[in-house]
Amino acid sequence: MGLTIADTYYLKAKAARGYDWDEVCESLNYALSYDENHCAALCLLGSVYARNLHQYEKAFECFDKVIALDNYYLDVYPMYTLYLIWADEIERATNLIAFALTLKGVSKGSLLWLSAYAAETQEHYQIALKYLKKSKKYSFNEDYFSFIEGEEKRIKKKLKLDKKPASKRQKKKLRK
Repeated sequence: MGLTIADTYYLKAKAARGYDWDEVCESLNYALSYDENHCAALCLLGSVYARNLHQYEKAFECFDKVIALDNYYLDVYPMYTLYLIWADEIERATNLIAFALTLKGVSKGSLLWLSAYAAETQEHYQIALKYLKKSKKYSFNEDYFSFIEGEEKRIKKKLKLDKKPASKRQKKKLRK
């Protein structure tokens, strides 16, 4: 059993992403013409629609199709959730996360980070910090752990922005 033609064109599109958009578009079109239900190619197409063209509804159609074809195609959930948050579809994003967390093998750390990100966009910083703490428990490499710690620091800075100065001395310092 080897790679299909659709797999080959998907891999070409993925490799060219970020530097050769003609190659990405051409390879994605070929991949989907050979297999219109190729989950990885549909995810990449959805990502291009969302990230590069800001056409969220078209992106969501691609992701919905992937889930309808194979709800155990786990790569779709973090990607779809991120773009739902970008499109300010927070309720849909949290519902998708809740469903995805029930699936065996899904990246719980990524989904919990996305839960924190969604909470942060709603200015629920304490809730975001709780999700980040949980996300650290599902961190299995130092780079991701450091990334989560950086997210915690950033959100804690936002919390400080919301706090009012406690004394007159602090108010004077702010005026200077």
